[in-house]
Amino acid sequence: MLPRLLLIADRFTEPRRADAVRRAVAAGVPWVQLRDHRVDFDTFARAAEALVPMLKAENPNLLLSVNTNLDVARRLGLGLHVGRRGPSVAEARRQLGSGALLGYSAHDLDAARQAADEGADYLLFSPVFPTASKPGVPAVGLEALATVCRAATVPVLALGGITPERVSACLQQGAHGVAVISAILEAPDPAAAVQQFLERIENALHHR
Repeated sequence: MLPRLLLIADRFTEPRRADAVRRAVAAGVPWVQLRDHRVDFDTFARAAEALVPMLKAENPNLLLSVNTNLDVARRLGLGLHVGRRGPSVAEARRQLGSGALLGYSAHDLDAARQAADEGADYLLFSPVFPTASKPGVPAVGLEALATVCRAATVPVLALGGITPERVSACLQQGAHGVAVISAILEAPDPAAAVQQFLERIENALHHR
C-alpha cells in the first residue's frame, strides 16, 4: 500500500531545501517526490544523484519518485510523476515498464479518469485549498475531491494548501492521503511538522 504522506520536495536543488527534506525524512516522512521546474536537466540530475543516497541513509525503506524527468527516474531506479509537464502517462508507462511507480497530477475528473486508464498508480488532485504555490488558481474544494475519490480506480492524494488541521477533512472525502510542500519545507521545525501530519493521519484513519 502506498504511504499516506507524500512530501513534494520542490526546489530540492537548493542546499537549504535539501537539508529540510533530509530532516523531514529523518523525522518519518515515508515518501518523497523530487521536484524543481526551474532548473535544467543536468542540474536536476546532479542534485538528485547527490540527495538520494543521503535520504536512503536516513530511511532505507523510503519511497522516492521524481517529477517529470523520465531519464533521471530510469537512471536512479525511482518512481516518476507527470502532469502537464513531461511525457504522457501512457508513454511513461511504456518506457518504465509495469513495475515502476507512476503518478499523475489531475485537476479535474476527466483527467483523473484518463490517467488511471493509461496506467497511473495514483493521482494527486489539486489545489484542494488555496495555495501560495499556485497563486491565482482557484481551489477546487472538498466536494470536488470527494467526487474524484469516488470515481477513481487508484488511490488519490489531496494536494494544495494542506495543513495538519486539514488532513482529517481530506481523508473523510475518501482521499488515500495527503501531499505537502510548504507546510513541511517552510515550517520553522520540519521534523515537528512531520510528526503533526503523521499524528493527524493516524487519528483520522482511526476515526474514519
